[in-house]
Amino acid sequence: MLSLISIRAILGLILIGMGIQDFKFRAISWYLFPLLTGCLLLINPSFSINACLINLGFIAFVFVLLTGWFSLREGSMVNLTQRHLGIGDILFLLCLAFFFSPVNFFLFYLSSLLLVAIGTGLYLILAKPENFSIPLAGLQGLVLIVMLTAGWIWNIDISNTDFLPDFLFNAYERG
Repeated sequence: MLSLISIRAILGLILIGMGIQDFKFRAISWYLFPLLTGCLLLINPSFSINACLINLGFIAFVFVLLTGWFSLREGSMVNLTQRHLGIGDILFLLCLAFFFSPVNFFLFYLSSLLLVAIGTGLYLILAKPENFSIPLAGLQGLVLIVMLTAGWIWNIDISNTDFLPDFLFNAYERG
């Protein structure tokens, strides 16, 4: 059996590989997604099928909203994967649904999108590229690497439902 450190190293290599592929080719090899899911499941001691189903429901809800928004904006039914999102971006989120608690999944999704938007905005202002598409899964993978590394350094289980409320309540009681 692989040690926890080996699994973490493999997970880091998978995320780095996904990032490189997404930046360079704007595509990610399909086999990295099941490997990512497997590694995330192996390092998640608090996996819950109920949490996973809630996360999958959230993803479906977001994509229904996005489809509705872009369809209204463009005046006809829109397939998000044709112009707005890549299949890899969707598959990446589906992999993460198996790792995070619903609250932490929502917070990761929101914070990673905010960081990607800020970073992309700065890049567009500074570099002024002519033809640009956002490597969303690659950038969210980098955010995940940072979060996982911080969690490992400070011994925090970022996948756990109890992490965020305990952290906030303890900080509130001390302050």
